[in-house]
Amino acid sequence: MYRFIAVMMTTALLCGAVAQQSGDRDWVDGELVTFNTNGTWCWFQDERAIIDTVLNKLVVGSVTNHGATEAVVYDMTEQRVENKTNLGTLTVDDHNAPGFIITPDGKYLAMFADHYDRYNSRYAIYENGAWSQQKRFDWTKIPGGTNYTIAYSNLYYLSDEERIYNFARANNRSPNFLLSSDSGRTWTFGGQISTDNSNTYNKGYYKYWGNGKDRIDFCCTEQHPRDYTTSIYHGYIKGGKCYNSEGEVADENIFDVDDLPTCAKFTKVFAHGTKVNGVTMGRCWESDLQVYDDSTIAILFKARANNSETDHRNFYSRYDGHEWKTTYIGRAGTKMYDSEQDYTGLGALCPNDPNTIYISSPYDPGDDESTPGKREIWKGVTSDHGETWTWTAVTANSTKDNFRPIVPSWNIHNTALLWWRGTYTAAQNFDAAVVGLFYHHPVETRSNTGYGVSGIMRPSLRAMNRTDGNRIVVQYTVPCASTVTAALYSVSGVRIHTLINSTVEAGSHSIETPLSGLAPGVYLCRMRIGATELVTPLRNIR
Repeated sequence: MYRFIAVMMTTALLCGAVAQQSGDRDWVDGELVTFNTNGTWCWFQDERAIIDTVLNKLVVGSVTNHGATEAVVYDMTEQRVENKTNLGTLTVDDHNAPGFIITPDGKYLAMFADHYDRYNSRYAIYENGAWSQQKRFDWTKIPGGTNYTIAYSNLYYLSDEERIYNFARANNRSPNFLLSSDSGRTWTFGGQISTDNSNTYNKGYYKYWGNGKDRIDFCCTEQHPRDYTTSIYHGYIKGGKCYNSEGEVADENIFDVDDLPTCAKFTKVFAHGTKVNGVTMGRCWESDLQVYDDSTIAILFKARANNSETDHRNFYSRYDGHEWKTTYIGRAGTKMYDSEQDYTGLGALCPNDPNTIYISSPYDPGDDESTPGKREIWKGVTSDHGETWTWTAVTANSTKDNFRPIVPSWNIHNTALLWWRGTYTAAQNFDAAVVGLFYHHPVETRSNTGYGVSGIMRPSLRAMNRTDGNRIVVQYTVPCASTVTAALYSVSGVRIHTLINSTVEAGSHSIETPLSGLAPGVYLCRMRIGATELVTPLRNIR
């Protein structure tokens, strides 16, 4: 349940101040990379960008202002676009952007839908340097047929079930899902998540996150905020059932369409009508969701202040396993255009760092009296679990607006921040470019007693498989006594097997573990020695 609002405190916006003083136009905190000179995306398809940590590539999707749904494969080693492909020319609409996933066999799967298409989900697979021809899943073929247009694609793999889920708005104007057990080559209807008794445009907007193993979380609203006084809710899917945050069952069987829950069966994170600093907040809409390694859950969302279409506010909520706590972030600005009263610049959570977020706002976060300008990208960092935030500017003095940041999952040493910048007067009328920054965060761990001249810990890691394909050998070096954790992952981020989690003395070590039944393919060994994370690929060929 919703518990309290923590008022955000800020420090000086150092980067923004530097930019303002220097007078630099279009100042950016780093070397800006342009991935696509023509592109935008909506925020109800995920993941809109993925990182292949084995091949060191980034894949990002967008829609052009002439209707092409495009996928860009960017080689981060060569620092160049390796492939840009039109997956299909549809109507001009940012809702048609693709969602991506790395399949269990190491390929890239893209899935997308025309905003008002009757009635197809479209998909393609990237392998050997090229995308396949577009294929389609026809929703009219599901049991009983379908009665509404298809929109959005959200792809998540669960290794315990050995299948990929694709969540979309579809039958009954509600969240539905498809299933694939062959890495996205073919699909079957899975079920419907929820319903309500409304007759409005959409029975709920959903954002998703999956742990790759056995659980998919979601946050949602009851309807579109222009049609209803929406609140924010959270729940999750596990073992074929649907639960609220506290683990109470909301739906005993997600694979049927009987006794479907409403949002009221899930946990209310933030209620329409809640007063914050004396201002009534409501008509909420979520922008991002993330579950972290320590099982905490975070949601970014916006709400109207006093039901104003020109005064939206940003909020951050975190669940610690017992309660949801919400922090006020600051003004999000006015609506982006008249017919969509609740479109704002939005924000992104950092998947590999629970203490970092990014938002788009024309205001300085934490300073509601600041003079609004173009929508800028801001970085927020917390040291108290989200109750307070320190902000710095990522962009400043921009001549064009910066919208809808996203952060694909990578690792603790690296962050990719993407957004699009340009002009946007409607979801069907825009002129923008997809851009981004790469950040490297070197982590160096020092011994309390010292070891060697440099005093810097530089552990090493090497993994190999045995010729029978059923055993993995991990060799690593620890310069000083350290806590060591390691696990084997699929390239899509699914944890397969824990190798070690203990304190290890200085020196060279090895782990040899049986892994019978491990399929041929590429895997990742991820090891953390102290505060340093190391990753090495392993190719299992039998």
